[in-house]
Amino acid sequence: MQLGPGNPRSRTGFTLVEVLVAVVLLGLVAASAIWSLTTANNYASISRLYTGAETAAQSQIDRIMSDSPFNPQLGQVPTVLTLGTSAPQTVTVYSEPAGVNGQTHSITGQMVTTVTNTNVVTQGQNLNLYSATVVVTYSFRGKNYRVQLNAMRASDV
Repeated sequence: MQLGPGNPRSRTGFTLVEVLVAVVLLGLVAASAIWSLTTANNYASISRLYTGAETAAQSQIDRIMSDSPFNPQLGQVPTVLTLGTSAPQTVTVYSEPAGVNGQTHSITGQMVTTVTNTNVVTQGQNLNLYSATVVVTYSFRGKNYRVQLNAMRASDV
């Protein structure tokens, strides 16, 4: 007796090779999806930390720009505008919310502020322009990152 399409005893189903090919293809699709999600999550973490460092630096710049009064002609210079480089301050770049059993994880960095008098003179008049540079450095997964913001402040009068 010969097996064929018209014979009720003919085999229907998949061969072992077809099943193996399907499993391999599904495995490749799953592996590429996991890799893509892991890469996207890593980029999101790096962006979140950069934003946190940038926010810390911007807060310091805002403090420098708004501390009053600033009238160097009368000796009124806020302590935040003291000329020179400040000692490194530890700042929190990111702190995740409490997780399992109240555990948290935070990333900290170092912030250094440098203030200089630019000594800009126009028509014999000193403009009293102060330049401030704020640098925040931090490490994440063995790599160092650095955010730098600059600002200039003129006398209030």
